[in-house]
Amino acid sequence: MEEKLYGNLGEKETELELANRTLARQAAEESIVLLKNDGALPICPGKLALYGMGARKTVKGGLGSGSVEERYSVTIEEGLRNAGYEITTRAWLDDYDREYEETYQAYVAMVEEQIKGMTNPMEIIPKAHSYVYRYPSGRMIADEDIETSDTESCVYVLMRQAGEGNDRRLEPGDYLLTDIERDHLTKVGAAYKHTIVVINIGGGVDMSFVEEIPGIDAVVNYVQGGEEGGNALANLLSGKVNFSGKLASTVMQHYEDVPFGEGFSYMNGDLDNEYYHEGIYVGYRYYDSFQKEVRYPFGYGLSYTTFQMKCLEAALEGDEIRLSVCVTNTGNQYAGREVVQVYASAPQGKLAKEYQSLAGFAKTKLLAPGESEVVSIQFDVSRMASYAEETAAWILEQGDYIIRVGNSSRNTEPAAVIRLEGDIVTQQCANQCTPVDRLETFAPLKAGSNGAESSWDIPVLLLDDTAVAAQTVDYREPEFIETEEEKAILDRLGPDKWAEFLRGGDLQNPPEGTLEISGAGGKTTTALLADGIRNVVMSDGPAGINIANKVKYMGGGKFAVAVIPERYNWGMMKAYAARMIPAGGKIVYRYATAWPVEMLLAQSWNLELLEEIGKGTAKEMEAFGITLWLAPGMNIHRNPLGGRNFEYYSEDPLLSGLCAAAVTRGVQSTEGLGTVIKHFACNDAEDNRNHSSSNVSERALREIHLRGFEYAVKESQPHGVMSSYNMINHVYTPNSHDLLTNILRCEWGYQGLVMTDWGSCNASAADAVQCAPAGNDLVMPGAAEEAEEIRNAMHEGKISETCVRKSAARVLRIMLKARTESVQQDRNKRSGDNA
Repeated sequence: MEEKLYGNLGEKETELELANRTLARQAAEESIVLLKNDGALPICPGKLALYGMGARKTVKGGLGSGSVEERYSVTIEEGLRNAGYEITTRAWLDDYDREYEETYQAYVAMVEEQIKGMTNPMEIIPKAHSYVYRYPSGRMIADEDIETSDTESCVYVLMRQAGEGNDRRLEPGDYLLTDIERDHLTKVGAAYKHTIVVINIGGGVDMSFVEEIPGIDAVVNYVQGGEEGGNALANLLSGKVNFSGKLASTVMQHYEDVPFGEGFSYMNGDLDNEYYHEGIYVGYRYYDSFQKEVRYPFGYGLSYTTFQMKCLEAALEGDEIRLSVCVTNTGNQYAGREVVQVYASAPQGKLAKEYQSLAGFAKTKLLAPGESEVVSIQFDVSRMASYAEETAAWILEQGDYIIRVGNSSRNTEPAAVIRLEGDIVTQQCANQCTPVDRLETFAPLKAGSNGAESSWDIPVLLLDDTAVAAQTVDYREPEFIETEEEKAILDRLGPDKWAEFLRGGDLQNPPEGTLEISGAGGKTTTALLADGIRNVVMSDGPAGINIANKVKYMGGGKFAVAVIPERYNWGMMKAYAARMIPAGGKIVYRYATAWPVEMLLAQSWNLELLEEIGKGTAKEMEAFGITLWLAPGMNIHRNPLGGRNFEYYSEDPLLSGLCAAAVTRGVQSTEGLGTVIKHFACNDAEDNRNHSSSNVSERALREIHLRGFEYAVKESQPHGVMSSYNMINHVYTPNSHDLLTNILRCEWGYQGLVMTDWGSCNASAADAVQCAPAGNDLVMPGAAEEAEEIRNAMHEGKISETCVRKSAARVLRIMLKARTESVQQDRNKRSGDNA
């Protein structure tokens, strides 16, 4: 059988590219948030002034392993021009291009000097990317620019870039505006009748300018819109499409409002420790509980129309709360979609509680003016439970739970009261991942009531404690039941070869017969090819399939990179890679879709849309020979300076978890393909991520930082979970039995594969030998030395054969289910041999 190329020989756009491009544009349109509009929008196509570093250098997504090498991306300028706008400030934009090129070349020269003499690409890449390029602000906008623009309308694009390996800085040019940016905004705010500011940033930025600088009429939170972001924005600004996105993280007044923000990452003077003193009070849980004014609340977003929301019915059926909410478009011109958000306020008991937490949500269909829709939202009462460290139990404390319905955390109405006459334990656990450091006892000085008032005309529903089935966790690890095929293979191979499953495939000079998808992220073991065990390939994410877009097929299953990937954009690295590109061969094209980043997708609040994106990604995985997609990313937006916030959904664990579950369902609707949710857990800061300990209370860990993973696991059973680089309470996550076995497998019932992040078992970090006993099956990217260490430990009795076999079986199951032809051919071959 001819070797499958996993890609396209022709350079022409494929039907899959075109279909996914349409979906990517729809996703951006549904996710971009309108934060302010004093009559400036919509704006009809015509002459338009355009300024700002993101106008032409629009950032589609963040840097690092989550980047994508798509065929093309539409900038904001291109999108506006495509929609019929005439950009009349091209002279300013041309000058910016020249300034960018000069500063970028100086930056590259500096990096080249820093990596001079290095020869190992695996060392060059992280070293090079540790130096952050700061885009210039551009020259001052002159009176002549304004006069010749010949328009009353201006769009200014405020942009920042960030990525893996570095947290952002509380400095001008990063979180803070530069002086020249403030001068720009002051100038255009005064000069133009309508000034629209577009925020092209995958994280936070100081937005005090909105109120401090006169003349800013509209603000749009564009985030990072993927390959079709420019077209999507133009459709929204023109009114062709209505805004329907809602914030997935709070925009606070000032950085100083972030609880314990002065101690985040590099700012605390101790990169070896990250202290989570804020406890459960993250994001809106803090701002709402402490009654802090915010600039734009969680769940907030404007539209060109208006809506009315009314809860028609609230019912309690067993342990499930059901709400019916009627939403009406009360405008007279624009169709639109609204997001119904349900929050629960728990009573203050022995445990201090946040004022409210998200309990459910739904997005309406597109409603014409005057049209109504009744949406249904249901959720289990266990979503309202809190974790009591003293008794190691999830409990619903007695009292009144107020169910609130609205369209942001600061705009809700009470809809029902759930009354408990006694405490209810929903799950009895044992203490896990307990801290050893002293952490602040942090709660409002006066923990007020949850707002229950007897005068409300809302139903009071009595929860019968017999309706909630309390669970007591059995911490004996669930048995992994091997299939007959898995058992036969493992019996044939024997214990010494089981150890090979526990590490990734060879990076340098992979053996003959390896399934090699050049430019992908990694692969399972290639040490067992002679035994009839083919490997499978993984790709990074989560903004799309991160794979080299052009490769050469040299025949005999051999591929080589044909074009140097964007992530190797350094002179020395390019020169090294160019020497490795052989002559001849056929060019194979692998253009992946650059989806909007997760931070933006969460703002859609549309789980059906995210599931469709998962399905679109699965089609590309199948086309490119990818079995596991290392995505979605699920860490919490704990601080706006987090370097990878763009890769994560939200400050809220429920929204994060349900978004990840939706994408996973979409990917895994294609049998044999799977997601690997990451980074498990508390990888909320990037500086010194390999050696930093996230020191967090057990309650905050469970209620905030693990909860989203729990929802994703229980809702979708992803094929993989990736342990993070960092330690939790001074234990490396790949070596944490509490985290990977007791919580993940015993408490949540997870049956799938756990793998390390890349290189997390290098010297002075996690121990590869202790991974499998902890519940981490696969060490990535993998080396023969790691398998040898595991084998020796097994011979010395430090690891049991049973433990190694269980991890080997989990890896083998992924390999046998894979859709890649090399695996299927191998299975056919084995079937023939057995016959």
